[in-house]
Amino acid sequence: MQNIHSAIVIFHIICGAISLLLFWGPCFTKKGGKQHKKIGNIYLATMTLTSVSGVVSSSLVLLAPLLIFPTMPAHFESVEYFLAYLQGQYIFLLMLSLLVWNNVRHAKRVLEVKANRAELRNIEYLWLPSALFIVASIALYQGIKYNITLTQIFAPLALFNCIGIARYAFKNDIAKGEWVIQHIGHIIGSGIGAYTAFFAFGGRSLFQSLPLLQIGSWVLPSLIGVPFIIWLSRKYLNMFNPTALSTSIVKKPSNT
Repeated sequence: MQNIHSAIVIFHIICGAISLLLFWGPCFTKKGGKQHKKIGNIYLATMTLTSVSGVVSSSLVLLAPLLIFPTMPAHFESVEYFLAYLQGQYIFLLMLSLLVWNNVRHAKRVLEVKANRAELRNIEYLWLPSALFIVASIALYQGIKYNITLTQIFAPLALFNCIGIARYAFKNDIAKGEWVIQHIGHIIGSGIGAYTAFFAFGGRSLFQSLPLLQIGSWVLPSLIGVPFIIWLSRKYLNMFNPTALSTSIVKKPSNT
């Protein structure tokens, strides 16, 4: 079991490293162009492999923690404490993996269906955001109970992600080109999740002696990415619907 888990983790790290580099390709190529689509499709494929392998590896630890980690480090006071630590770590990793998978899947699917959102309203599509909602709810409970700052920050973001996808799928009307905004927002969201996972796990040793800088590195992707999503969403909404702003302004009635 340990060998299987180790192989999956190595595969996860390799795919993740490639994805982190590929993420910037579509950002710096012409939107909708040949290179944008080519690099974007490779990014979606590698990030899907990264997130799915993350789901599998973290699930294995949650299901059989002592088979994967049979030797308890000396600094843990008891097996119970060690198990609680593993559960907290890997429920967070499971949540991040589901979040990234959810984002890349939705980013791709909205471009395929465009305004035909009926294809987003079946269990075949909604099972993934539903699974993320359940895991994020558990993670949020643990984050509050054990005062885990990182989980307290990202579990609500994961919950909002699920709610946003469901709202987009079921709301009566969407603005012109809103699927493009959904695509951009969730692609950037996948990058936020991937870079957060890197700093929280793979890059943790970089700032091991600087706790404040360590926490800062964890939240930096969101501090940069979320405002960028908001800005791009407004930009493209105005581009596709140039009269949206003017029609929302209530004109002052004439006295004549």
